[in-house]
Amino acid sequence: MAKAKIKSERKENKKVQGINRGKAAAFWKDNQVWILGAFVGIVTFICIYGVQVLNVTYIDWLLGGGNLTQNYLGWCFYRDSPWTFPVGLMDRMTYPNEVSVIYTDSIPLAAVFFKLFRGILPDRFQYFGLWGAMCFGAQGAFGALLIHHYVRKRAEAVVGSLLFVITPVMLAQVTVNLALGAQWLILCSFYLGIQRKEMTEGRSAGRWGLLGALAAGSQLYFIPLCGLVLVSFLLSDALRRKRVRQDLAGLLAYLAASVGTVALLGGFSHTHIPDMPSLEQAGFNLNGLLNPQGWSQVLPSLETCGSKAEEGLAFPGTGVLLTLASGGLAWLIHFCLRLRAGYIRKTEGEKTSFLRGFRLDWKKKENGTAWLILILFCLAVAVSPRVACGSEVVMRIGVPDWLLGLWQRVSCCGRFIWPVVYLIILGSVVWMEKEMPWEAMAAVLLVVFSMLQVADGKWQLMQRKVQFSTDYEYISRLSDDVWKKWAQNPQIDHVVFVSYMVDDRELVYELSAYAAENGMTVNDFVTSCPTIRTEASEDLLEALTEVRGDTLYIYKSSDRSYCIDPRMEYVEADGLIVGVAY
Repeated sequence: MAKAKIKSERKENKKVQGINRGKAAAFWKDNQVWILGAFVGIVTFICIYGVQVLNVTYIDWLLGGGNLTQNYLGWCFYRDSPWTFPVGLMDRMTYPNEVSVIYTDSIPLAAVFFKLFRGILPDRFQYFGLWGAMCFGAQGAFGALLIHHYVRKRAEAVVGSLLFVITPVMLAQVTVNLALGAQWLILCSFYLGIQRKEMTEGRSAGRWGLLGALAAGSQLYFIPLCGLVLVSFLLSDALRRKRVRQDLAGLLAYLAASVGTVALLGGFSHTHIPDMPSLEQAGFNLNGLLNPQGWSQVLPSLETCGSKAEEGLAFPGTGVLLTLASGGLAWLIHFCLRLRAGYIRKTEGEKTSFLRGFRLDWKKKENGTAWLILILFCLAVAVSPRVACGSEVVMRIGVPDWLLGLWQRVSCCGRFIWPVVYLIILGSVVWMEKEMPWEAMAAVLLVVFSMLQVADGKWQLMQRKVQFSTDYEYISRLSDDVWKKWAQNPQIDHVVFVSYMVDDRELVYELSAYAAENGMTVNDFVTSCPTIRTEASEDLLEALTEVRGDTLYIYKSSDRSYCIDPRMEYVEADGLIVGVAY
């Protein structure tokens, strides 16, 4: 009896194991394209940035200055601020005013999530390395899915995903501002667009709503970027009178989710002042697609126009251009062969039209109209009111005041060329694969061109490898022992910048890092919200009127003439003058 029971159990276990293996095999078959694409992206990230940055307690790499330090310190001050509503507000970096974590590009959704666990997190904690790896993985995953949608070949999809990962517009931004590494959101919006015919109204609303929340919680620029993709598909379907209700449901959900997320994070707590000077300095240059701006050893960098021309970087990479050229060459060969075949048929007396030889082997694509609308939208926004080619201004676009106001809020409008760049990458891979005469040739060429893209941009990649893979040790410039004395004083809770410090960002970061590490607040910080800087300047007079014993008042050495308050003792330390109340 016992033996029979054991045999029965073994039989049942084998059956369950067989079912599980079958499910695993089915899952792998259905999902291997995006899994392998994600693997390509993560491996690329590790090859460039190393594994050290994935250590959540390793923060030194974020304290070397620049936007990365701004991102990290924004998280530090937000973590130590009390919970408020909206949940994204903090008061420790612009004390006593509140500012949203949105304006430090600290990846707000990640900041809110990890703040929930601040009580159990180590004192030194960063999530930016994990975020970077996730962005690279998602970039590869969606790149592979997009290619596979058109070519239906796994090898080409996985290999081609590398071109999405190592494109200069991705690598140039993620190095200086990790929040802008979420360019996979653009690819995700592409994928949702081409998959829309498979969605019901509910699914369309749910998926586009989730994308809107992710865009708003990553970096505000992705809200209009992904929104343009959605609107392009909506207009395309409206022209064809198909799936309009699903698209409208997606649009409404996207707007509600993105606006709601910004509101929840406190993004509307301040009036946003348009950045007028940046508008004409950071546009897309008409030579941008062929201007490597230092991202190629083969192609020379061309002239640019504007002090922030790098924001309009649109060079897709040498490998992508070769892929595009190969597709064009293969198409031209096919065209000539068709032309010759038509001529032969005519000379042999076969009834045929001479124009048949000129027929292009193109089928009407359901997404072609949407892609065209998107390209026109992106180009119109990206060029800015001042259209430049090289160093010359070609024309200025006259627009109504209300439209100019919207344009000014965009500021770095050159970033709107990114969807066009990704369409070029996608189109080049698909075109080459469709036109190649032998099935394996496209996969082989993609491997070769991807390697050439890496080799051509190796100096840029090596700079990033040296910057991030090296075991960097942060050493503060504040070396005077008096800083330790003040840090150990439990009565000192605040730091006030009396001198104007924001123009010297590195000095602000040094002092802010000192304040954050020792549980102090600062009254001003480098944020993308000009309004809060104005409020900080207005509150400074009040702070000096009521000198407090719990505050360090920081002056530049060049402002020594201001150090005349009889209620304070002035101490010189590391090129600064610090006032402390008696």
